[in-house]
Amino acid sequence: MNPAHDDGHGMDQQARRLHQAALAQMSPQTLMRLRSARHDAQRQAPSTGGRHTWRWLTATAFSAVLAVGVGLQWLPRAPDAGTPSTTMAVASTDSDLSADELGVSSAFDEDPDLYLWLASADAQPLAMESTR
Repeated sequence: MNPAHDDGHGMDQQARRLHQAALAQMSPQTLMRLRSARHDAQRQAPSTGGRHTWRWLTATAFSAVLAVGVGLQWLPRAPDAGTPSTTMAVASTDSDLSADELGVSSAFDEDPDLYLWLASADAQPLAMESTR
């Protein structure tokens, strides 16, 4: 520790002495006006416990509900007993659009025109366009 610095205790004591000297030089009328102005300001100030507490509680409750909602989306889902029969019925009626295990349609995999268009000269300028 540096001996030139005394953790601010000397500065604190010096500030207190200067404050006491300044108070001693002020007139009693000025001190009374300052005290009454401070007390009036405290009486007119709204209480900090009432409105702000409800704001914090509302924000906390909203955050908790949002966190629970997001958490429920990440839970693993168990397959229902009736789901395979309805899935098979949909798959048999919609045979040209097959889906992988995540449910994403693989129609783009079966469409060769998409790949021909991507290789064409029209696709490159369109991909480089700005979204502004």
